[in-house]
Amino acid sequence: MKEVKRVLIVAFMGLVLAFSTSVTAFGQKNDNRPPKEPEKVKQPDKQPRGNNNSQGNSNRHGRS
Repeated sequence: MKEVKRVLIVAFMGLVLAFSTSVTAFGQKNDNRPPKEPEKVKQPDKQPRGNNNSQGNSNRHGRS
């Protein structure tokens, strides 16, 4: 009984190895397309500069 079990285990291991090698052979891709150029990264628009006029705010009143 032990010998039959050992033979079955060895046969099963052989099947697993044979199946795994055939799957990797079919899993290989043969892609002959030309490589794509990488997409250009769009730079965000520059934010407008702050207004640096020194006139001050005429609506501001010093309330005490």
